[in-house]
Amino acid sequence: MSGGKPEPSAFYAIVPHVLLWPMIILSTAATVIASQALISGAYSLTQQAVQLGYSPRITVVHTCAGQFGQIYVPEVNWSLMVASVALVAGFRSSDKLAAAYGMAVTGTMSITTLAYFLVLAKTWKWPLWKAVPLCAAFMAIDLTFVAANLRKFWDGGWVPFGIGLAVFTLFTTWMAGRARLGDHVRAVMMPLDAFIADVHETKPHRVRGTAVFLTGNSGGVPTLLLHHFKHNQVLHETVMLLTISGEHVPFVKPSERIDAQALGEGFHRVIARFGYMETPNVPALIAALDRNKTVPIDEDRLTYFLGRETFIASGRGLRKLRMRLFSLISRNALPATAYFGIPPNRVVELGMQIEL
Repeated sequence: MSGGKPEPSAFYAIVPHVLLWPMIILSTAATVIASQALISGAYSLTQQAVQLGYSPRITVVHTCAGQFGQIYVPEVNWSLMVASVALVAGFRSSDKLAAAYGMAVTGTMSITTLAYFLVLAKTWKWPLWKAVPLCAAFMAIDLTFVAANLRKFWDGGWVPFGIGLAVFTLFTTWMAGRARLGDHVRAVMMPLDAFIADVHETKPHRVRGTAVFLTGNSGGVPTLLLHHFKHNQVLHETVMLLTISGEHVPFVKPSERIDAQALGEGFHRVIARFGYMETPNVPALIAALDRNKTVPIDEDRLTYFLGRETFIASGRGLRKLRMRLFSLISRNALPATAYFGIPPNRVVELGMQIEL
């Protein structure tokens, strides 16, 4: 401090006085451009995380009919706004924020190197004797920067670390919960052939129309269908078991989108594949099946059956705590009707309690 005035920033101190305001305008424009790139990247990565099963469903709004990649994710947008305001209010100056920024950038560099190694070794099939030395050279540089920023960890460097840990905990908890749910479903799942054979023998009452059961497992009878049949004692004339499969590619070719199979007794198995850059639209999918006469669909009597699970955490310690967190995340996830574009007036929800 000199004469009560703050010292000028080193960046602006090297700029001639006559160019000061043009440089401020240029810096502001560069900041806006960088922030827009960050926001767009956050939207895209979040959508991909949902498609790949790492995150619960959230709202994805397509803002341009002519370009697929233009999306808006309200939850991410508001989270970024709250986080930005909180960081500015908490650190109060760019000098104090530099510690957090340095740790975030150097940590990102290290993680990028690890991801690059996985791409080389698993995707591009490089031999380890080529991949390891290259990535080790990058990592040596990255870790040098990380070590230089560690001394500022308690001055603000813990903030990006904490945010990353929170997101990592959310993603891994969601994955662990979905895995346990899948194990539970497979353990109680009835073979589809046996169920159809039982329907053929018992001849239950069939009502007009088409019933669509969304299921994440294409290997047996959905628990939701068994639940419905047990309590209502009726089946529709056409029963479609629809599985939305997220593929590890950006886009799926139209010719590879749908795999439909007639199973007999009015049952049809449909697997629809979507890339991680695509958002599934179930009504459009049903319309395509109807146009192609792949499945006999009565659109005037079309009903979607969805399950609303209530999870009961079991076990002890950390496992029980994680299952409680998974139950909380699941309750606050975007409903399937909104995410898949299903008309709410055509949906029947059945509640089920599942112990994890």
